[in-house]
Amino acid sequence: MSVQKNLLDILWVLVCSGLVLMMQGGFLVLESGLTRAKNSINVAIKNIADFGVATLLFYLFGFGIMFGSSFYGLIGIDLFLPAFPKDNAWPPTFFLFQLMFCGTASTIVSGAVAERLKFPSYLLATALISGIIYPIVGHWVWGGTFIESPRGWLEQLGFHDFAGSTQVHSVGGWVSLALLLVVGPRLGRFKEGEPSKSVTGSNLPLAMLGGIILWFGWMGFNGGSTLAFNGSVPIVILNTIIASGFSMLVALFLTWFVKGYPEAISPLNGSLAGLVAITASADCVEPGQAAIIGMIAGGLTIPAEKLLEKWKIDDAVGAVPVHLVGGLWGTLAVGIFGDIEGLGATSGRGDFILIQLLGILVVGSFAFGISYIIFKGINRIYHLRVDETEERMGLNISEHKATTELIDLFLSMDYQHKTGDLTLDVPVEPFTEVGQIAERYNLVLGKVRTTLKENEDSRIEIANAYDKVRNEQERAEKLLLNVLPKAIADELKEKQGLIANSYPEVSVLFADIVGFTQISAGLKPEAVVRILNEIFSYFDVLAEKYRLEKIKTIGDAYMAVAGLPAPDQYHSLLAAHMAWDMKSLLSRLKLGKSGTKLSMRIGINTGPVVAGVIGTKKFIYDIWGDAVNLASRMESHGLPNEIQITESTANLIQSDFELEARGEIEVKGKGKIRTFLVKQRIREPELSLPYFQFAT
Repeated sequence: MSVQKNLLDILWVLVCSGLVLMMQGGFLVLESGLTRAKNSINVAIKNIADFGVATLLFYLFGFGIMFGSSFYGLIGIDLFLPAFPKDNAWPPTFFLFQLMFCGTASTIVSGAVAERLKFPSYLLATALISGIIYPIVGHWVWGGTFIESPRGWLEQLGFHDFAGSTQVHSVGGWVSLALLLVVGPRLGRFKEGEPSKSVTGSNLPLAMLGGIILWFGWMGFNGGSTLAFNGSVPIVILNTIIASGFSMLVALFLTWFVKGYPEAISPLNGSLAGLVAITASADCVEPGQAAIIGMIAGGLTIPAEKLLEKWKIDDAVGAVPVHLVGGLWGTLAVGIFGDIEGLGATSGRGDFILIQLLGILVVGSFAFGISYIIFKGINRIYHLRVDETEERMGLNISEHKATTELIDLFLSMDYQHKTGDLTLDVPVEPFTEVGQIAERYNLVLGKVRTTLKENEDSRIEIANAYDKVRNEQERAEKLLLNVLPKAIADELKEKQGLIANSYPEVSVLFADIVGFTQISAGLKPEAVVRILNEIFSYFDVLAEKYRLEKIKTIGDAYMAVAGLPAPDQYHSLLAAHMAWDMKSLLSRLKLGKSGTKLSMRIGINTGPVVAGVIGTKKFIYDIWGDAVNLASRMESHGLPNEIQITESTANLIQSDFELEARGEIEVKGKGKIRTFLVKQRIREPELSLPYFQFAT
């Protein structure tokens, strides 16, 4: 028969059941805050689902295994799927309170193995602990609490665990440890030859809120374990709070001393360790003793965490140091500090401590051994852990197809990265921080698209010019002397001798790409040649347009001359207009993804030259004279993105260009030379084939 209770006792236990249920919410926000955002939904769902699984199994057979009539103190054999009388409120109240404890033990595993376990694997672990391990151990420890029958065998020996330091917390810790050893650490947590890499939680303030909720719920966890509203309730709750407070401070200052700064998580786990430790003895110690128990519990969290790191065991939220280590110490502390007379330990404190140690060893061996064997066996057939791709993606998406604003943004950006498609903006969620990031990112995308369009337009323009030159070249290859000016080629074919002429006045153009040697060092050879071919091919089109003769290219330098082989009275203007178009073209060109801009120095000089054909098998048409050297010096002494000319050229192009006197520069062998910069084209050339006619 069950024990009879008055309505005040029943009300108190019902209220405490609600407080213990709040702990489920505390675990949810604590674990969500201590894990990464990509897994927070998965953690939250597990903390809800495990309570559902625990409710189902505890009602079907867990309650009967734990509190049914005892079979030699090992297991209960009735009260399965219990039916409660309507005229007695205590049995359903007791069932409800014990169900909350079962759910608490189950949810401890969730945080330990967070961020790597498949959802069905976690439900399996929950079923194992709530349906088998917790009820069996519960029968050993608390089996005679509900009905008058032979008690559990540990209970008969005098083992004392008031509210479950061993029964609830160390059982959850042992199962967590077994599962951690089977599934292994999270990706990147431990690397060979490198120190362990901590994983920062997504929302530490939320985790702290979870700790406070647990602290509040623990008053019902321990206070309700009196199973009556009597005079011991206040001291039980007081001991609970004192142990937690002292434990928190010790963990905080110890971590501060070891690491040199007050770590954010240390007071959180420190307070929880104190709560776990005092749970076994809150009814049989004085407040001063509770403080000592809490202080030792707080001091044990740091070495426990270091030991796990040394063994490369990755506990995501510190469940093992808090619940397992805190539970072991709390159970042992009953023997050290407990009121043995009040507990009925007539054989003395030494024997009582041995009984507590026996309970620790037996429960640990059973909970860890059974769970490790089952998890290891199942893992050989069905992998309990998600694969590497899913873990990197995050369990919110891989397990539940649940996204957040931030994940949606990342997915859009990842699509653009993989496909190169930048035509569409990423979605913007208004009035959110993520939406503000997306909005700024779209502005960057707009700028990128504009730049890409400009590059594409320039590329098409250059490509068209290159195609035109290539077509002309294919036709010219049929001629023996296609590399020479037509007049010179015709003359050479007629005379078959030396070609040499003097020209009293021509305009020589030198151009050189600034810094191209350094830029080309980071490019493949074929890329360097392709870039120069496209640029110089367009220059060749300009030379044809303005009737200049290309003399040669040397690396990234380009040389052309106006006024030969056929004299032209507008040679200086022709050279200047070509130089202006060259400068305009290059200012619009950017190289590849780097967006590197190119610039040129261009120099022009007007004066007499000597020209001739060199070679007997491979012909080159070249020019010589001081006028050529001076044009070269205009380029080499010039400025990036500027056209520098001599005074002789300046006098001939003032009608079409705005000039700026640069001053005198020192030219080796010539002394000081007056130079000018071409700053603006004020008159456009008018084309009337086959000649240019300039406005007057």
